[in-house]
Amino acid sequence: MSKVIGMFTEDKVDKLLDQGMLDKEARRRLASFLEQIDVAIFSANREIIHKSIPDLNRDSFIRFAVIVAEARANYVKLALELAKKGHPGEADVARLRAARETFDELTHAFEATHRLIKRGYTGIAG
Repeated sequence: MSKVIGMFTEDKVDKLLDQGMLDKEARRRLASFLEQIDVAIFSANREIIHKSIPDLNRDSFIRFAVIVAEARANYVKLALELAKKGHPGEADVARLRAARETFDELTHAFEATHRLIKRGYTGIAG
């Protein structure tokens, strides 16, 4: 029977090892395997992203940031206009919802783009 030992955070398992993996050689093999996986993931992301988004560069990223800022400003401006108006109607709320959804989607896409740049999946940083 195998005993499982783990270290936990609130929602996920950080490490989960059985007794056979506790010796030094097994930990070394596991670390080596995980490093190989990280390299494979990095290589796959870099290759796919370079092929899929060849025009990602400093200028296109900055243009993207401006679009997100404009969507944020539009959403907040519309909300403030509706607040000034008083009790918004269904059409007003629908416009506000659409503005928020636009801002949210652009923000998620921008964060994903920023993350892939930080991880080095693009050559944008030189």
